[in-house]
Amino acid sequence: MTFLVSAKGNDITAWRAARDFATTYRQVLLEQVASGNFGTAEELFSKASSTLDKLTGEHDTLTNRLDGLLNEISTATQPSRLKELTNLFYTELYRHMELFQAAPAFYQMSMACLNRISSTLIKYAMDQLGLFAERMPKIALLALGPAGRSEFTPFCPLQLMLVHGDTDASGIETLNLFSHILHSGFEEIGLRIDPVVTPRNPVWRGSLAQWKQRCLDGLQKLEDTDVINLLRLADQHVLTPDEELGQKLKEISIPLLQASRPALSNLVSRMIALSNGLSLMGGLKLERRKPDAGLFCLLDHGLLPLSSAISVLTLIKKATSSGSTQRVRELLISNKLDVDLTERILATWHTLHEFLLLREKSFSIGTFNNQSTYINPAELDESQLNALKGALESVGFIQRQVGSIFSWMGE
Repeated sequence: MTFLVSAKGNDITAWRAARDFATTYRQVLLEQVASGNFGTAEELFSKASSTLDKLTGEHDTLTNRLDGLLNEISTATQPSRLKELTNLFYTELYRHMELFQAAPAFYQMSMACLNRISSTLIKYAMDQLGLFAERMPKIALLALGPAGRSEFTPFCPLQLMLVHGDTDASGIETLNLFSHILHSGFEEIGLRIDPVVTPRNPVWRGSLAQWKQRCLDGLQKLEDTDVINLLRLADQHVLTPDEELGQKLKEISIPLLQASRPALSNLVSRMIALSNGLSLMGGLKLERRKPDAGLFCLLDHGLLPLSSAISVLTLIKKATSSGSTQRVRELLISNKLDVDLTERILATWHTLHEFLLLREKSFSIGTFNNQSTYINPAELDESQLNALKGALESVGFIQRQVGSIFSWMGE
């Protein structure tokens, strides 16, 4: 009866999820009692209670183990040890995902891990600088992309940027060395760090004044490459160590993006152009080129268009939360999004991210060939295939709705 434990609502509120779980749990038990195929009612309910107790114990054991590993990650001093601890952490976390199929819980713990890893690697980089560390200004490391939406997994490309306090030429030189050490540290522990969107690239580090000027210049010139890069700032999560400095960057950059109708139009146009993975006849759009022929790309046809739509809503409706589901709930609570669209977005988010995470658990960290984002439809049973198609149909609906909302706001 493990499947009963993963029953849940659409993440609207905690009480609704609890109610839906209880209703589903009770109904399945009653159906099994009525069928007469599972023993007497007393035997069935006793078995169900025992199963729940066992799963509760497994949950407690796993979370305690994860908390312990987080503490060890915080005290690690060498990348080699940090790599070992990171692998252990995600082995346990994917085990938790397999048992409970709770994507929000996975991402909550994964982001906690990323925060600890970042802090440890920053300390390591500072140690490597030696006496030169005294030249370092205040810094804040921020995550963009999936991690910027609080959806980090060890298989997604980690996009990072850096904001720092005012400094002189020697400080800039030290920042450059620090950024190279930090980038190498993430690579050394086995994470997939973006080769371009990284503080190692001078374009992705700067002071508050520099970042503000970059935003103003880019939004004025409106060259596609610059605008696309600036729109990455729509999804930003402050990691460490100076959260106040990172928050100031958010307070500067987000309002500038929100005020630029051309930039928003660029984001909306690209969002609408993304495929939702379904053909006109309702079939899945499968890859045609080897080695991925016959497979379905969950990233291109599901996760990207959905996350893009949520990012658009976040900007035009002025949500302040970082995580995708938190943003959607915030918009609902503030009456900026209706219940039906909210439920559809959250239900779709849950389905697609559960497919992704359950697929990723079959791969080893450090093996980055994008295969974890491909699904073989032949390996899905009928209910899984229907769930996937239903979610993709919703993605298309959400894209159209968000596009319409943006158009109405411009009238």
